[in-house]
Amino acid sequence: MAVPTLHTADTGTDAAVSPTYGVVAVVAPYGTGKHYRDEILACGAGCVAVTPSDRLLPPMYRGSLDPSGYTGVVVHDGDLTATADALQALGVTAVVAGTEIGVPLAETLANRLDLPGNDPQTSDLRRNKAAMAAALLAAGIDAPRSLSTDSLREALAWADLQPDGEFVLKPVDSAGSDGVRFCSSPAEIRAAWQHLHQVPNAMGGSNERLVLQERLRGTQYVVNSVSGPSPSGFTRHAVTEIWADHRTGLLYDRLDLLPVSGLIPLMLSRYTTSVLDVLGVSTGPAHTELMFVPRRGPVLIETGARPEGSYDPAAMREATGSDHVRDAVYATLTGRPARVAARRPQRFVTKVSLVAPHDGTLDKRLLQTLLTLPTVCGHVGALTPGAPVVRTVDLLTSPGRLTLASDSADAITASHATIRALEAKGLYVVGTSQ
Repeated sequence: MAVPTLHTADTGTDAAVSPTYGVVAVVAPYGTGKHYRDEILACGAGCVAVTPSDRLLPPMYRGSLDPSGYTGVVVHDGDLTATADALQALGVTAVVAGTEIGVPLAETLANRLDLPGNDPQTSDLRRNKAAMAAALLAAGIDAPRSLSTDSLREALAWADLQPDGEFVLKPVDSAGSDGVRFCSSPAEIRAAWQHLHQVPNAMGGSNERLVLQERLRGTQYVVNSVSGPSPSGFTRHAVTEIWADHRTGLLYDRLDLLPVSGLIPLMLSRYTTSVLDVLGVSTGPAHTELMFVPRRGPVLIETGARPEGSYDPAAMREATGSDHVRDAVYATLTGRPARVAARRPQRFVTKVSLVAPHDGTLDKRLLQTLLTLPTVCGHVGALTPGAPVVRTVDLLTSPGRLTLASDSADAITASHATIRALEAKGLYVVGTSQ
């Protein structure tokens, strides 16, 4: 789909008029970021899309922008002055990143327009996994031992000096477990390096440099948050969701929403807010992945200064009253970071990632059974009969993710078992026949 570039002369008088809450620019409104538009409009604000040109977008996002509903669509071709001028002409009063690739540009544009945002001089801390770890360790906060390098020889020499023999090799700036490789010997590091080095990653990076880290073992968690400045100038962080993240290797299984009370959630919240301070997250949403390591405590895996990816906002709102995008919009428009869900009894909520063991297509009958399970309240992914699937190796290759909600934990457990049974019984048909 061709996306128009709106210059100042194209906007007209009405386009620059600010609604009640002004106009919010969403940079790279892809993935979960596409849901910003409807929530912003529902709150009485205007919404502008900012997107790199198709030639600069990662293949997974090309041609996917729906321009309807936006006050304007600005295509950024690398000229920051021109893009900032276009946003100013459109009356933009806030800038947010819709997805990972939009983080540096959103921060730079907010700074150019003198709007709230994270410091663009420290954007690398919020994109580069090795830089994150180094900043935390320098601040006295636990983080994985890490090396960022463009040299296999240096990576092997560093690994040889580490006390443990288990490592993770990955891109410095991708997402969704793209390119993550577990290694426990020099031969495995060498093989993984040859597979990843200088190969384009899913977020459009070139993998010129890779990160080698100690492999953390424990229980994985996800902490979503929103941040904003207090009247006195200090940053306030509101932890809005904590999820227990269950995986098998690189395969995502399920995420279970946790109550915010309790010792572990409290420890995770305190650690996360310290991480956000060190990484310079002062405004907007953040999505943080942690490992709770026995006898060590929470240790950062990575933080993204954007909303959580791969979930259905409408389903989350139905189940809990809010979601990460709604909380982020509220913080952006009001300056008050908080979870905006109405008070209601805690429900059990789980997100289940589908796992295809091979390429194929979706079976009509079994898919219908899957989508009509009583706990299923929404999903992401092209879950239609006959839709093609590829063998799942990470989150980005999963056929989809289901949101389950119930007043009964047993019902969630039963549905999870049924989902895996349907996959085993032939949900994914080999070939194209049904």
